[in-house]
Amino acid sequence: MEKTVYQPVVSKYKDVKPFEMDQGVLFHDMMIQEMGPKTIIVGLATFEPGKSLPCHIHNVEESVTILKGNAFCDVEGVRTALEPYDTSFIPAFIPHRFVNASDTEELIILWAYSQVDESLKHVDVERIIVETDRCMLPKNRP
Repeated sequence: MEKTVYQPVVSKYKDVKPFEMDQGVLFHDMMIQEMGPKTIIVGLATFEPGKSLPCHIHNVEESVTILKGNAFCDVEGVRTALEPYDTSFIPAFIPHRFVNASDTEELIILWAYSQVDESLKHVDVERIIVETDRCMLPKNRP
């Protein structure tokens, strides 16, 4: 069995070109697969006042930490108010979104995605937009 060799990598915020993921939401891919990580990717997102991501799912686990500002995290009909350093965990395929709770201040989050699925198989991270109702209505549970 061949051993995978990992190389340390440092990513400088000022050197990462941001891109607009959704209107009013800029992403900085701080550590992505092409940089060397095998099991996680990490980045920052800055939300303009009042802006949000659409309701979506991922094919992998996600964790988000609030770094600046206040947010709402909508997951299957539950809206949770978040403050700096509050951290969420969203399992794969669970509808969710983050909303800047302020009309005047920006929101900055740190996000991390797994690069392995539930069977620990390496996968490319996917973001699939779903109907907003899937974030706002409780899932029927047996």
